[in-house]
Amino acid sequence: MERRKPKNKDSKNGSSQDKKATTVTTPLTTVEKMTSCDFQRDDRAHIEMMAQSAKDMIRIRSFKSAILHNKHLFRGRIVLNLNCGIGIFALFAAKAGAAKVFAVDNSNVIHYAKQIVESNNYHNIIQVIKGKITETELPVDEVDIIVCDWMGYALLYQSTCSDVLYARDKWLKKSSGLIFPDKARLFVAALEDEKHKNENIEWWNDVYGFKMNCLREVAVKEPRYQSVKIQQVLSKQFPLQMLDLNKATSVDLRIRSKYMLIMQRSGRMDGIVLFFHVYFSKSHTPVAFSTDPWSPLTNWLQTVCYFDQPIPVNVDSAYYGGIEFYSPGSSYDLEDMVINLEMLKGESGQIELEAEMNWRMRSSRVPRTILVKTVAHSNDEPNKFQRQKREKRHANRFQNFKQIEN
Repeated sequence: MERRKPKNKDSKNGSSQDKKATTVTTPLTTVEKMTSCDFQRDDRAHIEMMAQSAKDMIRIRSFKSAILHNKHLFRGRIVLNLNCGIGIFALFAAKAGAAKVFAVDNSNVIHYAKQIVESNNYHNIIQVIKGKITETELPVDEVDIIVCDWMGYALLYQSTCSDVLYARDKWLKKSSGLIFPDKARLFVAALEDEKHKNENIEWWNDVYGFKMNCLREVAVKEPRYQSVKIQQVLSKQFPLQMLDLNKATSVDLRIRSKYMLIMQRSGRMDGIVLFFHVYFSKSHTPVAFSTDPWSPLTNWLQTVCYFDQPIPVNVDSAYYGGIEFYSPGSSYDLEDMVINLEMLKGESGQIELEAEMNWRMRSSRVPRTILVKTVAHSNDEPNKFQRQKREKRHANRFQNFKQIEN
């Protein structure tokens, strides 16, 4: 940005003379130079994505409770906040008494995180670092705690699990190091959703009078991310593999599990819905949250995978089989994942194959929902009674999650 000084009038001779032009240059930061194409590659640096992330009340308050209710774990400790975004979790850690917080992110959102840290007078505690964690060198040999919002869609897709595993092995203290959150379990349930399937899949069979079946074949193999209503869930939820980042390796980022879905009512099974529970298992006060259809909406929504053909089901009938999630490449690329599913029905000797599907999770950009209606203002702190009620509700949900696992 350049600004030229106006021409000056010479006071001695009263004539207008062009003096030597001077240029004042105000340097632009990287984020201010970003174009629409840049934001497609780094949408987390866009104000809407920052607002949406900050307005995810369930996610933010769960992290806040896990950190601020465990000040004894954070006080005087060194904390690494991976993929820090605008730095809200780093601020919580500093407020809890951390001696030093390293807030690392490869997105240009880091430009705003640095300003936010300085505005809140935590710049002596929080050091903001831009870069990939695998290419970053911290000025310490060890950290006490890793804080990271590492979960992705259907738990693994577009997650940052591998970043946490790398940082854990390189910096986290072996005997006493903590990860917040450290565990999550994926769940599956049967779904009835004829309306959305017709709108997004079957629609391609007749487009303005033309057959476009080839695009219908593409659409049915692409999972969708949407809010599923409770009445659309046909079966009991079934717990799949638990991911424990305290001891997981890259091999554990390939999930393979058996499942059984018991129908709770008769209907038409159009596909499956995937969601997950998250646990801060090292928290002194039990803290957990869920992305299931029975819980308040989060940015992760639910992941829906439609069958090629619907399956009519009766109440109390059972469908079972195997499901797996993996990256088709040689490396664990969580930006490109495959879901394979085999669904069977019947007892030994009379087994029938009901569905055999594979879906490819490789969207360049996952559609998101702005959660305005479900969000309270961040400065509207509840009174003591409301806070105790909420804490009790969190504890009850944690116990419910544990019962489901068992």
